[in-house]
Amino acid sequence: MSKEQTARMKQAPPQAGMNATLGDPWVLGISAGFILLFIGLSIADVDMVSGMVGDAFAWTAKYLGSYFQLLLLLTFVIAIAVAISPAGGAVMGDLDQPEISTFRWIAIIMCTLLAGGGVFFAAGEPVYHFIAQTPPAFDAETGTAEAIQGALAQSFMHWGFLAWAVLGGLTSLVLVHAHYVKGQPLQPRTLLYPVFGERVMHGAIGGTIDAVCVISVVAPGRSGLSAFWPRRWPMAAVSCSGSPRATAHSSLC
Repeated sequence: MSKEQTARMKQAPPQAGMNATLGDPWVLGISAGFILLFIGLSIADVDMVSGMVGDAFAWTAKYLGSYFQLLLLLTFVIAIAVAISPAGGAVMGDLDQPEISTFRWIAIIMCTLLAGGGVFFAAGEPVYHFIAQTPPAFDAETGTAEAIQGALAQSFMHWGFLAWAVLGGLTSLVLVHAHYVKGQPLQPRTLLYPVFGERVMHGAIGGTIDAVCVISVVAPGRSGLSAFWPRRWPMAAVSCSGSPRATAHSSLC
């Protein structure tokens, strides 16, 4: 990074509405409010919360599942096009030399991305598709030798080149350019900076975007390291409170 760029980033004023201790009140209010509400409802009525989570997942899979998969494929195609085009040789980050070596960069990726979703669900998803539910694109009966191909194919699509394309071909490029060249913060809202400009960096819009991302990480709908959280947390909460309805889950305490 150039000295001028470093100085400009250090001298940049804090975003409007930011608190030096608590950060953006929109992010804190929405994310903490949602999580506390979820915990409270889980303790009050575990069956209702479990049913809501299941219904939401079923609705998302039915109406948005194909869209998400097409979006993944499109991201992969764009990433390949960028890589083989003249833009693939562009130096990102406004740096004269890389801050870290290639080995350390790969180690960071492996210890963050793969340590969560990769290690947990990349191994669990093919097993799930094999014994519980055949992927939509296949019609083999679960538990048979024919079901292995569909289970592995679906898992490779989720955790193979497509996942890396999302990380390196979309998220990283946008964040690197917006942060090092434009001086924007490393926050989820920055991903939409090329589309909405400065409007998304301040106020309720940017705060809501960040809060949704926080909620998506803390309480994911059956994906990643916390795949079981939406269903297991209500059971654990009720069990720890002494309710006889959840004695089977008392080991979670």
